[in-house]
This record gives sequence, C-alpha cells and structure tokens, in this order.
Amino acid sequence: MSLTPLSAATLRGERYLLDPFPVWRRMRDDQPLFYDDIAKRWILTRYDDVVAVLRDPAVYSARTYQERFRPVFGRTLAELDGPRHIRERTIVAPAFVGKSLDGYRPFIEASVAQLAAGLRGRTSFDLIDTVTSRLPLLVISALLGFPEDDTDFLFEIGHDVLEGLADEPELRAKGAAAHRRLAEHLAPIISARRENPSIDLISRVVHGEAEGERLTYDEICSFISFLLAAGGPTTDMAVRNFWWALLSEPDELQRCRDDHGRIDRAFSESLRRDGPIVYEDRRTNVEVEWYGTVIPADTDILVCLGAANTDDSVFSNPEIFDPDRTDLLMGVERKSGFRDDKMAGHLAFGLGSHFCMGYQLARVEVVVATEQLLVPLGDVRLAQPQQPRITWYERTVHQLPVEMS
Repeated sequence: MSLTPLSAATLRGERYLLDPFPVWRRMRDDQPLFYDDIAKRWILTRYDDVVAVLRDPAVYSARTYQERFRPVFGRTLAELDGPRHIRERTIVAPAFVGKSLDGYRPFIEASVAQLAAGLRGRTSFDLIDTVTSRLPLLVISALLGFPEDDTDFLFEIGHDVLEGLADEPELRAKGAAAHRRLAEHLAPIISARRENPSIDLISRVVHGEAEGERLTYDEICSFISFLLAAGGPTTDMAVRNFWWALLSEPDELQRCRDDHGRIDRAFSESLRRDGPIVYEDRRTNVEVEWYGTVIPADTDILVCLGAANTDDSVFSNPEIFDPDRTDLLMGVERKSGFRDDKMAGHLAFGLGSHFCMGYQLARVEVVVATEQLLVPLGDVRLAQPQQPRITWYERTVHQLPVEMS
C-alpha cells in the first residue's frame, strides 16, 4: 500500500498532532531535510543533524527568537549568541546549578507538601489542575523571594506573558502589559535587594556579575518574565508527561513506588520519548548545504527534538517507554551532549550554548514531586485514557484525571 506523500499539511493534521512518531520516522528515513512551504522553513529530524545545528551557534543563530520575545518582554538570553550571550548567561546560570540547588530543595519540598495537603481526603481530581500547573510557579515564586501573597499575581502574569508569545496582536499586547505590571512590581524589590541582599534568586541575579558587568534593571525584569513564561510551563509539561507515562503503565509506577531511586532514571526516559519541547528555531548566518540542497543565509531552520530523540539509529525501539534501556545516558544531562557507540543523551533540554539553564532545578522538582506526592497516593489510576498532543512547539497531555480507591 502506497503512503500519501508528506507535506506541510501533514504536520498540521490531527493524526500527526496526536501521534507524530510515524511521520517523524518517514521524515528521518525519506526526507531528513524537509521543507515546510506553509511556514517557509526547513526542518531537520535526524539525531546527529539536530546535534550539529545546536552545537554551531556561529552558523545557526538563535536571533529568530527576537521576533517572538522582544515585543512582550524585551531582550533576553534566548535570542543572544556569541560573547554577549556567554557573559549574561554567566551572570544568572550559577543560581540554577550545583550547590545552589541544595538551598532550593526545602522550597521545593514545601511547595510539594502544600499541594499534597490540598488532595487529602479526595478520591478523584485532575493532577494538572491541582498539582502540575501550580508546582513550578510556586517554586519559582519562593525561590525569587516573593511573599506568598504574590503567588496569584505571579500566576496571572506568567499566564498572560506566555500567551503573549503567540503571534496574535491582542494576546501580544496583553502579554506586554503584564510584563510592564511585573516590572513595576519588581522595582522596589530590586532596589531593596541592591541595598540589602538576601539568599533569594532575585538577590543572586541582581548581584551576579561577569567580567565586571551586572544586569540592568530592564534586563533583570526581562529575565524574570522569561523565567515565569518559559521555566514554569516547561516544567509543568515535563511533570505531566512523566506522570502520564507512569500512570499509563501501572507496573512501572509500582517499580518506582518500590524503589524511589528508579524515579530519576524513569524521568530521563520520559524526557527522551515524551520531552515537552518538540522544536527549536534557528536562523542561518551564512549559506549552508544539507543533503545536496543549498540553504541561503537568513533562512529559518527548525530542529525537531522529538524526532531526534526517537531516532532508531540511536535508540533501540525508540517509541517504547523503557527505563531499563541501556542506550540512553541516564541521570544528569550534559550541556555539550553525549554520544558513543553504545549510548546517547536525550535532547529534551536542548544542547550547546542555549542548553536549558534550569535543567537541574526541573529534575529536582519532578523527582521530589513524584516521590513525595504521586508515589504515596497509593492506588491511583487514570480515570480516562489520555494522549499527548502537539500544540504549537510543545507536546503534552492536557488532562490527567485520576481516581483512587
């Protein structure tokens, strides 16, 4: 039986949005360089090709994010390349890795305990509404040093700023207005932290420096808006997808219940097969050639992280959720990536200079929430089958209704 040729419309069809694996397989096998003639951009899907692009910011620039982010909250690290990107990243990155995480764990555990308390006595609820949508912003709010009274305000700001990234003028204006409200709210807080630094994240960002430079007030506000819009929802979706995988395979959930050390490994496998970010944008700085096709400078190239993470030349039976697989690098990810003859690292957090700064924080959040909230729930099960769906650049489940005996 002949297959319908792949087209840009295929990537917008309901079948693909609900089950992209067959299309990704065909793209990798038959059209590893695919032209989306609706969005006017090229797409790469093979693992090694995606890695090559992400490792070469001199050729493949992140400046395409200017068009999406600047109208809402100004210039951010996401759009920078080269020395300036390295300098600004050096200012803020230490707040998210290494020993900093030891001080953050109590905030994470307290946020998880707060959400778990709200579930006591209930026998049915949606885990997204009650936990995953709230946990990352509760943690971020606590880490930044905002008072508890500000939590609802930050939820509203984060929601409006995130929606503003869509290419719709009304939503974009609403997002920009939310960012301005946040900046006004931050002004006295930043001023106070400059004079009297605390242990919170705002103090770390205010006083962090590289090569004698610190972030300006506007840059700090943009960074915090970006953190609320990008860090919160991405972690939310990572938790959703992981818990969906565990709830869909009760035997695996039981293994994690019996051995909490297995949770971290299972999460790595979830990031590989069901990472929440499907694509990353890049724009060519110079003319390049892929598979005999010359691509001019200033052309958009999309790298498909989802397709790369399910490349069967790298991972055996890649569409199967298997925490026992031996071909995946488990545990803490590496910014530069990893691949040898026997195993490779997943690309859910990106790779190279724009590797996700909050990857360690996200992992701690997910593991703590799983071992201290999901696993202790006991006889918990999905009330109805669910399926991740691609929406814009993300792939996630949108409901996690559960029942308990």
